[in-house]
Amino acid sequence: MNIAPTAWRLLPYSEAAAGEELAASEGLLAGLATEARPAVRWYGARRPALVLGVGQRLHEIDGAAVVAAEATLHKRASGGTAVLFGPGLLMQDVAIPLGHALYQFDVSESYAWLGATWAEALDELGVSTALIDVPTARADTQAADPRVRRACFGGRSPYEVLAGGRKLVGFSQIRRRPGALFQVGLYAHWPGTELAALLRLPADERVATATALAQRVVGLDELLPAPPPPALLMAAFARALARRHGVALAPVPWRPDELAAAQATLPRYAPLDPSATLPANSAS
Repeated sequence: MNIAPTAWRLLPYSEAAAGEELAASEGLLAGLATEARPAVRWYGARRPALVLGVGQRLHEIDGAAVVAAEATLHKRASGGTAVLFGPGLLMQDVAIPLGHALYQFDVSESYAWLGATWAEALDELGVSTALIDVPTARADTQAADPRVRRACFGGRSPYEVLAGGRKLVGFSQIRRRPGALFQVGLYAHWPGTELAALLRLPADERVATATALAQRVVGLDELLPAPPPPALLMAAFARALARRHGVALAPVPWRPDELAAAQATLPRYAPLDPSATLPANSAS
C-alpha cells in the first residue's frame, strides 16, 4: 500500500487480552526497523488486568485480591508502577523512528509535542487542560506522598496533561534501536479504589491510598456531562495532529514483520502467577 509522505500509519483498534496488547506494542516499535514511518494504534481492555511497571516488585501486590477481581497480572517494559487495565481506559501507542523531526534524545523533552497535541484535542472536546513542565514534574517526584507512587497515574512526568490540577493523560516510553514508542492512557472513570484494592496493604491504608490518588488523578466523567466515546477522542487527536504537524493518519493493516515481532515477545507478557506475589518468607 502506498502512503503519502506526510501520512502516518494508523493500525486497527483492538481489545485483546492485556498480554497480547503489550506484545503488540513491541511489534509496532520493532516495525520501525522495516519502515521508518511514524505509526499510531489505539486499544482498550474488555477485562481487568493489573499491569506493573518494569521495576515494580511483585510482593507489593495482593495476589488473592487479583484472583478475586478476576483480573490477570502482567509486567510491562515501561513505566514505574501499576496501571489497571479495564473497560473505560483508552490507550494509545505512537511509534516515532530514529531521525524523525519529533524524535528527541532528551527523554523528558521528547514528550512535549505529544502533550501539546493531546491538550489541543481535549480543548476541542471542551476540557480545559495544562501541561506539566519539566521543573514541576521533577519537584513533584521529590515531594509526592509515597502512597500515590504506588500507581503509575499517581506520579507526574514532563508534559503530561492535567485538568483542574489532576492528571488526566499519562505517558510512558520505550526506546529501542529503531526509535521510540510513546504509550498514552486516559480513563473515562478513574478506578483508584479498585486499583488500591489490589495492593498488599492494610484496609485503612488502602482507603488512604485511594483517597490520595483521587486528589491527583481525574477521569473524563468528572470533567464532562458524559465521557466522549473512544471514537470521538481518536478523531479529536487526529485533527489536532493534522493541525499541529500537517500529517494525516492512513489506516493500514499490520505487516507480517510486526505480527511476528509481537508473537515473539508474547511469552514475556504472559499472565503472572498471582501466588508469586507472596513475600519470600510467607508460608504457602
